Amino acid sequence: MKIQDAKKAYAAQMDTLWTRKRDLSQALKNCQQGGAPNVDRVEISRELSAVDAQYNEAQGVMESIIERETAIHNAEVAKQQGNALSKAAEEMGKMLEIYHRIASGGQVPPEDEQRLMEYSHELYMAAKTAAMLQEGDGEKYDSLFEDEEEKNGEEKTASEIAGEAEISVPGGGGDAGLDIASE
Repeated sequence: MKIQDAKKAYAAQMDTLWTRKRDLSQALKNCQQGGAPNVDRVEISRELSAVDAQYNEAQGVMESIIERETAIHNAEVAKQQGNALSKAAEEMGKMLEIYHRIASGGQVPPEDEQRLMEYSHELYMAAKTAAMLQEGDGEKYDSLFEDEEEKNGEEKTASEIAGEAEISVPGGGGDAGLDIASE
């Protein structure tokens, strides 16, 4: 069962149990005020205790579902941050290679020069200054960015991934009539 489905199911079960608890508490209060027989009060008290135990159990399961979802979410965020840092480091490596090529007097494609200038104007100017000191024509290079393709599809957010993760939860059962089976 997906985490988001389990959360919805347990939230519905908790709402049903909460309503039942409220109704039983009101009935018990009415019995005490109206002088109803002790049998009715004892019966209502027992049922209220059973419903309260079911509610507490469902609440515990809901808390564990939320903890699991949070752990998955945090792991996915860390993974996405790692990927972003990796891409940034790769781009920095390419920029330094372009700098090296320009500074050594090489001829790089205008797109690569433009990217270096956009990345760091100071680095670009230093490369051009160093290139002026070089004698003769340098080696001609191909673009470092030809192999890159823009991604058309959007990546899922960490919250979406966490909500769609599979989880096993104990059966809900009880008076609420909800039975959540493990997958």
